[in-house]
Amino acid sequence: MATEDARYRQSSQYRLWSFTPSHLSTLREKTNTLARTHISNRMRASDPPVDPLPDFLTPAEEYQMLNHFTLELLRAAPYCKLPTDIQATAAIFLRRFYVTNSVMTYPPQELIKTCLFFGCKAEGYFMRVQKITDTFPNTTSEMILAAEYVLCQGIRFAFDVRHPFRALEGAVMELRRLGDFDDDRINRAHKRTREILKFSPLVTDVYFHYTPSQIMYAAMAIADEGLVHRMMREAFAGQGEEMKDKIWGVIENCRAMLEKEPPEKMSTYWNDPESTKAIKVLRKKLVKCRDPDRVDLVALQKARREQAAQKPKPKPKPKGESNGDEKVFGNGNGNTLEREAKRRKVAADGDIFGPPLGA
Repeated sequence: MATEDARYRQSSQYRLWSFTPSHLSTLREKTNTLARTHISNRMRASDPPVDPLPDFLTPAEEYQMLNHFTLELLRAAPYCKLPTDIQATAAIFLRRFYVTNSVMTYPPQELIKTCLFFGCKAEGYFMRVQKITDTFPNTTSEMILAAEYVLCQGIRFAFDVRHPFRALEGAVMELRRLGDFDDDRINRAHKRTREILKFSPLVTDVYFHYTPSQIMYAAMAIADEGLVHRMMREAFAGQGEEMKDKIWGVIENCRAMLEKEPPEKMSTYWNDPESTKAIKVLRKKLVKCRDPDRVDLVALQKARREQAAQKPKPKPKPKGESNGDEKVFGNGNGNTLEREAKRRKVAADGDIFGPPLGA
């Protein structure tokens, strides 16, 4: 029987969206460089050409903007009355998309809405697009749907997102089975861990670096480190200290990332003058260096449809020339006559389903 770790390694989350910190940083730098090059070329080719070119966002500034728009998504999601899993899936879709796409290329304000709607689809949760449209001002269904295919391409059609919430429920059941702690302590840790998991992993890069179980243990270590140590003693009983210490080191590294973004930030961020001022500066900078061809995703989609409709249709093959279909449907000559004979025989019998069984 495959272990939980072996099953996770077969998932698209591990195969396509797991990176070392250095690899992820390299990808973001490459994305930023490509975006600057393409946008510069388009601005120079515009009428009139843009001269001088604006200051572009740096990779660090793009990451700061990504965190800001992730917070915007998490603030908007409760107004749509979406379950926790869907909010988390939508946030991860947004962060995956902007690994290989720049915030200067595709507008994050529009992708937020599309991620929320597509997160519902990915999790099998029925949500009318009109409901999300009604939640956001100056938004139409067409605006939400226009970026859907772009989003799917950006996340490499990997719709499966593994979250740590289920691992948390299993850990709580295990702690109760062990019987070493009273229910009040377990319940407090459960509540605090869940608060952390609903926020901190979604505004950091831990989903790219760690497994759902590692993220869960790291969050629980913040809430109550003693509970994690007890479960690890049980899990590694008789296996020596070396492996346990190695796993604990991974959990500690993940914990350090989570502690940089405590869940309390969700309520204090919007009232922090320093954060607000920094984002205003970056927003103004972003307006000046956006890709002029991709500011309006609805217009971009319409242009692509018109371009596809104008493509010349393939010419029909001359009569008698094979198109390869005869292997399945016949060659259009002798087989046609054979089918016609069978049709007449069935019509003469008067019952298209044939005589009754046993007749």
